[in-house]
Amino acid sequence: MPLPLEGYKVIDFSVAIFGSMNSMMLGDMGADVIKVEPLEGDFMRISTFRSGDGARFMSCNRSKRSLAVNLKDDRGKEMVWKLLKDCDVVIQNFRPGVMERMGFGYKAISAINPRVIMVSQYGYGETGPLAHRMGGDLWAQAMGGVVALQGSPSGPPYIGGVAWADHGGGVLATMATLSAILARERYGVGQEVTLNLLDTVIHMQSATIADWLVDGRLLKKSGRGWGAGFPYGAYPCKDGDIVTIMGRDDIEWPVLCKLLDIEWILEDKRYETHMMRLGLKDELYPILDEAFKKKTRAEWVEAFRKVKLRVDPALDYKELFEHPQVYANDMVIEQQHAEFGKIRLTGIPYKLKGTPLPTPQMPPPLLGQHTREIMRSLGYPEETIQKYWDEGVVGITEPPASPAPR
Repeated sequence: MPLPLEGYKVIDFSVAIFGSMNSMMLGDMGADVIKVEPLEGDFMRISTFRSGDGARFMSCNRSKRSLAVNLKDDRGKEMVWKLLKDCDVVIQNFRPGVMERMGFGYKAISAINPRVIMVSQYGYGETGPLAHRMGGDLWAQAMGGVVALQGSPSGPPYIGGVAWADHGGGVLATMATLSAILARERYGVGQEVTLNLLDTVIHMQSATIADWLVDGRLLKKSGRGWGAGFPYGAYPCKDGDIVTIMGRDDIEWPVLCKLLDIEWILEDKRYETHMMRLGLKDELYPILDEAFKKKTRAEWVEAFRKVKLRVDPALDYKELFEHPQVYANDMVIEQQHAEFGKIRLTGIPYKLKGTPLPTPQMPPPLLGQHTREIMRSLGYPEETIQKYWDEGVVGITEPPASPAPR
């Protein structure tokens, strides 16, 4: 049985994480994804930590073939048109109007390929006062209300350490792409699908935003913890941090105090109810901090489990990818990279039980690694391929005979 998207062709013009995550997921599902790159490549190929392609480029560009082509040259454009005339999906994440100026807008492509699905990803939208601005994860988080909720009311603003809007946007884009493919299979029509990072950030806060839209309650920075929850939060232990949450506060609070050996707090009437403790959380957090420091994370996990309270260690990436649960979930894959040899990447976060599991089809490509192969499939003779390479129409990278040792 073939993979779900086997036989589908995707032409991917995208750069960075947002669009690249979308096309990678389609490639994992079996689609033939051709990443169309300028001769200098996707800027994420640049690594600040070592020579060669960046790890972050590798993170969202497996299961693709790379075509390096100069689209300012008419011969390069002609080559891409040959790919577009019978492809199923086109993905792009430039600002509105850029694809049209390049000559590859939806109207132009659909004129020769009416069944094409174009997935256009923007920073803020395709219309409106901010449509012309360059998008980006942190800007979208700021505009989308996230940064306004992080940090202390009297301190500086904080930004998150993870580009979750880019990653989440890629997942939403994949869902939208599959919806359009299903609609085409049922109704025979192609279409353009649009989404943007700002809308992604808003969508991924739906439950929290409801406090404002439904109840008119405007959330502000609340310091440690999370919103109206206490003692929800992270605490320092002997060997790292731990996160705890309590669902039935006035029932579980005495159990927690006894567990932490701070039962004297129960005698203080200022902390009698959850709302009273919430109002005084800034003076309670240091007390809990000192209590948690007396044991290791493993000791606290065991102690919390015995009294049926919820707790888990805050793992760093080294600890996370040594954890047996991660391997039980198949969330680490190994691939043989053309330059770096064996590399590890994150796995696929969902499973199909009745059909073949989506599987990474190939490792992240070198820039132009598949240019020659793609040109041959389009009918270009070897002498033309060499001529185009010599004249800067295309870029070709011949993989080394054996990867460099890491």
